[in-house]
Amino acid sequence: MKNIVKTLLFGATVFVALDSTALEEIRGKIKVLEPTYLPASIRFHMDSGSPSCPAGHALDYSKSDTDNNLAVYSTLLAAFVGDQTVRIYIEDGDTTCMGKYVHILK
Repeated sequence: MKNIVKTLLFGATVFVALDSTALEEIRGKIKVLEPTYLPASIRFHMDSGSPSCPAGHALDYSKSDTDNNLAVYSTLLAAFVGDQTVRIYIEDGDTTCMGKYVHILK
């Protein structure tokens, strides 16, 4: 009986933890890349969207580490110039559209 209770508690904990870190994925091409606010932040637009950030809505990326912001800008610029697809993750339901993770795809 104790093992069943432990298993159920563990399963419930994992379920709650997974739900609290839900992300929305946006996969598409960069259409506008705005370096105006570098190195503090990057603003850009994509040709696709998510439930919280529809296509054409401004997305932002900003970390306290400005070197990271510059590296992400370089990645987005390479994708923009090379017409490559990128994948951006935002927090589920984040209508401020603040990017968490960025991947360039081939």
